Amino acid sequence: MDVLTEVDDARIRSLLERHEFFWLDLHAPDPGDFARVGDMLGLHAMAMEDTREFGQRPKVDVYQSHVLVVFFTARRTGSGEPVATPLEVHIYVSGDYVLTVRQDECDLLDDLHSAIVPHDTETEDYLVYRIFDTLTDAWYPVIAAIEDHVDGLEAEVFLRARREQLSRIYRMRQEVREHHRLVTEQRDRFQPAAEAIRNLAGLSRGAKEYLRDVGDHLAQVTGELHRQYEDLLSLAQTYFNANSDRLSQTATRLTVVGTIFVTWTLVTGFFGQNFEWLVKHVESGPDFLIFGIGGIVVPTIVLGALFWIKRRDWF
Repeated sequence: MDVLTEVDDARIRSLLERHEFFWLDLHAPDPGDFARVGDMLGLHAMAMEDTREFGQRPKVDVYQSHVLVVFFTARRTGSGEPVATPLEVHIYVSGDYVLTVRQDECDLLDDLHSAIVPHDTETEDYLVYRIFDTLTDAWYPVIAAIEDHVDGLEAEVFLRARREQLSRIYRMRQEVREHHRLVTEQRDRFQPAAEAIRNLAGLSRGAKEYLRDVGDHLAQVTGELHRQYEDLLSLAQTYFNANSDRLSQTATRLTVVGTIFVTWTLVTGFFGQNFEWLVKHVESGPDFLIFGIGGIVVPTIVLGALFWIKRRDWF
């Protein structure tokens, strides 16, 4: 199978005339080049309009001689947040060719150019499957990267909950929710897309499990993203619980300190009264140590012992 990465009019026409299946992969094509490709391949005007605009949702459009699948893969950013960014790829499939159009760099497809050619199969739908399968499997490293990020956030929250962690949790949750929405739509639309591709005239067919395997992987990715979204919901609740526990601990410490100071205030206030006995008898250093300092130290020791016993849950 020939793989083309630029618009070569003579070569494309020659392959079409010989009915030799080929793959044309275009990265950010010039509008004029894409118009020529559309004329040579007989692409529907509405399909070409979608590809000129991009920014589509996952979709499947079935035309008389070809099928357009707007498919999303993803790649890791490697810069923390966002963890990954989705990549939109428009895939045209007919009995004579497969055309992929993308606006962004996609190393997955670039690497597939050389990997797909040496394969000795003549089953054309297997070659189509390889493209869809490669784009789908790119979600697994993204899921692993998100999992690592969520685990790191969880460890930080358990160590010490801070305000900035909550905003990071919310941003991560929004990212996962968007990925989940994309893949869910893609999963729901892929089954009719697979049927339409299998029914294309002129497309040689192998095992039906090829494209069915892509559908299974999409279902797995959807489930993993849903689980991660639920984990982030739980992590937000964990953050609030950790803050609540810390607030309770702070209130407990303030209560202990306040109780001790109330006791000291009571003792010093008592000795500040002008009782006749106190005025006549508490007038030396030893009296001050016994009645003054002792009146503060003894209640403090008693309260400390009570709080310690309570902390040990002895009663």
